[in-house]
Amino acid sequence: MWTKALTSFEWWDVEMSIRVSGNGRIGADGLAFWYATDRMQEGDAFGSRTSWNGLGLFFDSFDNDGKMNNPYVYVILNDGRKVFDHEADGVNQQLGGCLRDFRNKPFPIKVKIEYYHNVLTVLMTNGLTADETPELCLRAENVFLPRSAYYGLSAATGGLADDHDVLSFITTSLHDQSQERSVQISQMERQKLEAQFRDYNEKLKAQQEEYLKQHPEKAAQHQQQQMQQQGNTGTQFENPQDRAFRQIFDGQQFIHLAVQQLNKRIDEIIGRQERTLSAVSALSSGQGQGQVVAANAAQYNQPPAAAGAGGSVIQRYEVDQILRTQTELQNALRDIRAFSADIQTKITNLQHVQSQQPASYQQAGQGPSLTEVRDAVNNVRQDTAAILARPQPVASCPQPNCINTLWFGAFIAVQTVIFVAVNLFKGSGESKNKKFY
Repeated sequence: MWTKALTSFEWWDVEMSIRVSGNGRIGADGLAFWYATDRMQEGDAFGSRTSWNGLGLFFDSFDNDGKMNNPYVYVILNDGRKVFDHEADGVNQQLGGCLRDFRNKPFPIKVKIEYYHNVLTVLMTNGLTADETPELCLRAENVFLPRSAYYGLSAATGGLADDHDVLSFITTSLHDQSQERSVQISQMERQKLEAQFRDYNEKLKAQQEEYLKQHPEKAAQHQQQQMQQQGNTGTQFENPQDRAFRQIFDGQQFIHLAVQQLNKRIDEIIGRQERTLSAVSALSSGQGQGQVVAANAAQYNQPPAAAGAGGSVIQRYEVDQILRTQTELQNALRDIRAFSADIQTKITNLQHVQSQQPASYQQAGQGPSLTEVRDAVNNVRQDTAAILARPQPVASCPQPNCINTLWFGAFIAVQTVIFVAVNLFKGSGESKNKKFY
């Protein structure tokens, strides 16, 4: 397919949507986008001629050169004197390209080709989702294309046949804002256009009235809709006081949810600290070391340490995690205090505004009273103070157990005996193998 007219603009971009599908695991041959000075006939270059003057963007599905780099998308510039090397996939003629699998995708592939200020950019999607942002395939500078040319599309198949569908093809001209010129029309043309618009508007109103006369039920519905629209015009806006009250109550709801989450997290932290303290006390008393180590390792998804290796029940990273959680909790409570102070400031300002303009709020008749707002803020303060007043035990790290010199010497002796025995056994095995061979 080729356009019938030459382009009349220097810079342009093309957005097209394609789908390449086939039953085989390997497809052939591919699809081509052309920007050439001539409307070419059929040929061996993806269904078109092998020599052209302009740009060729190829979606190559078949690996002709055997380099295992297909499907591949690449660009070739030609001045009409070069012949496309189809057997080698134009490897020595390419301006650039990217390796993209565009066959048998659930959604169409979107391709954007942009030529602006002698810079050629090709972007395309992967076809895995419906709403996908195109990714960069290639970008080349100092690309000089003909000022006027035809747009074209072609495709070819062989023994391996694919379906090549072009679902959309949109071309847009690109201009600099500095080069845009305001279009001035004469006074006569302006009056002519205004007269046409008035005639069209009068005809439209006459047709609407005639239709409503012929359909009385539609006329009643139309009148009711107009009354509803006129009645809703007064409720489309809110005064500043209503907006401030709504923001305050939204903030209170947010604080309430945050306090609930903090309460749950504090309970969890206190439970962990109590379990840790009980484990530390059990370790210090010397009872159930193996069970404590195994339970502590299972709690933190760590393998249990050997009882005789001198490992402690609580690890350093666990203490750091507890301290870090407490720090985050304190920061969150500090933020809640600041937010509560901000809400109190807003309430004070609203009281001042209400004292100056009492009639405007009474006429509004909407939103809660300031007493309710003050009570809600006081409740939030009491909840925060109760959380801060809750005791938070701090876990202490146990001292590691040490072994004496006698046990250390015995361990070294046993290790030396085992090492010597292993070496003797390996040496005897090697001597037997040498005798056998």
